[in-house]
Amino acid sequence: TGSGNLIVPASTCTVPGCAPHKKYNAHASTTSSFVTNEKGEGSSEITFGTGQVSGDFYKDKLCIGDSLCFDANFIAADKMTTEPFQEIPFDGIMGLGFKDLSMGDGFNMVDDLSSHASQFSFFVSDDDDS
Repeated sequence: TGSGNLIVPASTCTVPGCAPHKKYNAHASTTSSFVTNEKGEGSSEITFGTGQVSGDFYKDKLCIGDSLCFDANFIAADKMTTEPFQEIPFDGIMGLGFKDLSMGDGFNMVDDLSSHASQFSFFVSDDDDS
C-alpha cells in the first residue's frame, strides 16, 4: 500500500466496511495503551485511492509468527468506507511504505521490523499459498 501504518478494525467499528472482519479490542488486552504521536495527535483519518479509514492510535504487543514479538504502534480503525473494505478478504493493512507515509515516529512497520529482526521478507502470491 501507499501507507507506512498498521491499520486494524477496532471492536467499536460497526460500519459495513468493518463488519466482515476480525477486530481489535483494546479493552480485552492487558498490554494495550492509547498513544499519541510527536505532534500530540491520538487519532487520524487516512484517505487511500480507493477508500478511507479513521481511528485512534494504540500500542500493543504484536507477534509475527511464534518468535518475533514487539510493542507496535498502530491505528485501530473505528470507521472504514464500505468500498473497498467490505469486500476485501483480509482484516487489516500492514503498510510497508516509507517512514514519511506513517503517522509519526514509532508508527512505521518497516522500521519496527528492522529494529527487531536482522532480516525479514514477505512472500506474496495470487495463489492461495501465501
